[in-house]
Amino acid sequence: MTAVQRHIFFGLTALFILFSSISQAQYTYRGRTSDLATGRPVEEVTIFHKRLGKQITSDKNGAFTWEINSEETPSKYQIVFNVFFAPSDKNVSLRIFTLEGKQLLSTGKIGTGGTYLLPRLKEGIYILQVLSETGTEALKLYSDGGEITILNAPILPGNSTERDTLQFIKYGYYSGELVLPTNDTIVHAKLLPKTSNDLNYLLGLPAYSAFNFLQSSPFVTNQGEVESVKFIYNQREDLIYFMNSKRYELHYNFAEQFMGYTQGHYHFNTTQYTNSSQRYLYPGSINYYKALNKYVVRFYAGDEMGCSQILEIFNKIYATTYLKGKLYLYANNTKWEECSSVPIISSDELFEGQNYQALNLAEGFGYLRKVDINSLNETYLGKHDIFLLNGIPNDVSVVAGIITTEFQTSLSHINILSHNRGTPNMALRDGWTNPKLDSLLGELVYLHVMSDSFVVRKASLAEASTFWAKKEPHAITILEKNNTHNGLVELQNAGYASVNLIGGKAANFAELLKINSPTIPTPENSFAIPFFYYDQHLRNNNIQLYIDQLLGNETFKTNQEYRKNKLEELRKMIVEAPIDQELVQLVKNRIENFEDFNAYRFRSSTNAEDLESFSGAGLYDSYSAKKNHDTKTIENAIRKVWASLWNFRAFEEREYYKIDHRSVAMGILVHRSFPNEDANGVVITKNLYNINPGFIVNVQFKEYSIVFPEPGILHDQIILYNYSLDNSRDFTIEYLSHSNIPEFEGQNVLSDKELYQLGTYCLEIKKYFFERVPHTCNCLFNDFGLDIEFKIDSPNGKRKLYIKQVRPYN
Repeated sequence: MTAVQRHIFFGLTALFILFSSISQAQYTYRGRTSDLATGRPVEEVTIFHKRLGKQITSDKNGAFTWEINSEETPSKYQIVFNVFFAPSDKNVSLRIFTLEGKQLLSTGKIGTGGTYLLPRLKEGIYILQVLSETGTEALKLYSDGGEITILNAPILPGNSTERDTLQFIKYGYYSGELVLPTNDTIVHAKLLPKTSNDLNYLLGLPAYSAFNFLQSSPFVTNQGEVESVKFIYNQREDLIYFMNSKRYELHYNFAEQFMGYTQGHYHFNTTQYTNSSQRYLYPGSINYYKALNKYVVRFYAGDEMGCSQILEIFNKIYATTYLKGKLYLYANNTKWEECSSVPIISSDELFEGQNYQALNLAEGFGYLRKVDINSLNETYLGKHDIFLLNGIPNDVSVVAGIITTEFQTSLSHINILSHNRGTPNMALRDGWTNPKLDSLLGELVYLHVMSDSFVVRKASLAEASTFWAKKEPHAITILEKNNTHNGLVELQNAGYASVNLIGGKAANFAELLKINSPTIPTPENSFAIPFFYYDQHLRNNNIQLYIDQLLGNETFKTNQEYRKNKLEELRKMIVEAPIDQELVQLVKNRIENFEDFNAYRFRSSTNAEDLESFSGAGLYDSYSAKKNHDTKTIENAIRKVWASLWNFRAFEEREYYKIDHRSVAMGILVHRSFPNEDANGVVITKNLYNINPGFIVNVQFKEYSIVFPEPGILHDQIILYNYSLDNSRDFTIEYLSHSNIPEFEGQNVLSDKELYQLGTYCLEIKKYFFERVPHTCNCLFNDFGLDIEFKIDSPNGKRKLYIKQVRPYN
């Protein structure tokens, strides 16, 4: 019997590698059974022939021989996946020598027609002596480091069209079925164990059941409904290890325990992810996007391997799994976008193919309600309601949870609000027609948003009430405010303690000006308008009396629609009331002293904003003014900012947190504006997606919004890791998504140089606020979060980075 043709067959749970030869009147199935997880032989596997209704079992080496219509005729020596098969008429012993004559093996008699599992040999050529009663024969062997074959075996074509079906059955393993040609055929049945209790890795993935055994949540968890299996390709051994990813979070720990890696973690990182001459391991992961039914390979973004190594890994995965035709590369490092020899999938494709997106991982209770986005402004939103919306709202008052049918950005205003409130927020593209959600409409439900899935079920009033009582604020908070200081405030003389004078935004901005190693680039010509002028405006125009009457009105307290209308009237009163001209002249004089910029931004800065206990992100409004402009005047900008203190959503948010509205005041941060910015973005100074220290960067072209994105618009989302294997850099860039604004044709919003610069500034800001600005975060430095806004502008025709805001991010 001679091996001629290799096939790879994946049944439900077993891998079968076949060699077929010329059809004969009699033929033989010969092979072995082994454990897919360990590679060890599996004995006493029942091998059932369905057509004949007969069965045999494998021996202690996992070996079996089944001769169909056999007459007792001797056959040649065979080695089938490292198992030596003796002819049925001979009892032989074996010896193996190197070409230099060193003896590596000597066996006793293995029995007539016996089998012997040969030891693993290093790559090379060897001599096998077969000793029997009739003499000694010498065979030349070749080992590729794993599989041993006899050299110079003749090759013959197979031509049979008939088929037999074998079933492989063993307690504790998934059974497999294989259709074979009625030829001499060699079979290697790798059986998948039913329990994963002792399953540390597999050397192949014969079917999804094997993948499912090993999968866990992906290391980068910015997308939902994704299963992930980590792997390490050992180039020396030409083996790929698919790791039990529930058990082993780090590739290094696995390599140390199962691959004999003894050089330590630092050595692993500096050699096995770089172009080091000592490299032979290639770590990565395969993510299964269930909604797309596609598998995506991801590598560490700082890995220095090139396209040829990626192709080699892909070919190894193809050869050992069921994934050929389903496997793609996600180029989270832009240099890999040039790897045309493997199929590449874009962030746009991954985004469009997802049905579920987890935004704020939290749990809550509420009455499930379905609201058309076009009717949102006319719909009562209760704090104990969970809303299903067919779109993304810009403003949402306090609710118990949010489900949108359009995907959001992680730093959108509604997600920041959900994060601050600790309420669940998710997107489900089929949510509007989802039968599970439809069946629960109007019911009190429990919603739990997790990284890769969600739970929604009916809930009892008792468990919901207990949750609400524990979670919701109860104590009234009275904020400090200083409304006695008049005159403009020079921010160089202010700081975090000035929150009660100029508000949180301006106070934090003042702290940025104190950092001088390096100096943080902030918008030019900055100053602040203190609370004094807001308070004066309300009292001089009898508006404060109106506010006091509203806050004591029972209908205003209990009727949301009435409250919304009255707040609108209040804002109109503030905007239309005459403003102190002395203030206007002070601001005008200050602006006129600077000739470089014609437009200025007047930004809300309250004592109920940018605080550890209360973010206030997006609650208030900012406006611009231009020199010598008829409508964009200083007066209008200031009054509109003041009026935004009484935005409906801002009022509702403060009400939920039990903040005394009478203690709230509005200051204004002023600096030059950015009418033609090149890019805008937000940085969170801690890693939201995995355990490695890093920043999350969201950035978009021009004025396209990060916090209020248009439906279907993606931005560049990046993990900027605070380390690099390249000693010349302090950061590693990993792209999670790319901007899909058509006019920019797939460009990156920021250059690598700009990202490194941004990282340097943000790291210094984080250090300063962690060490110098009081905070209550009982955390290590890596877990200390700030929300930093930035812009790229070209004031003199050259791109420049500006840091324009910093606030705590809990």
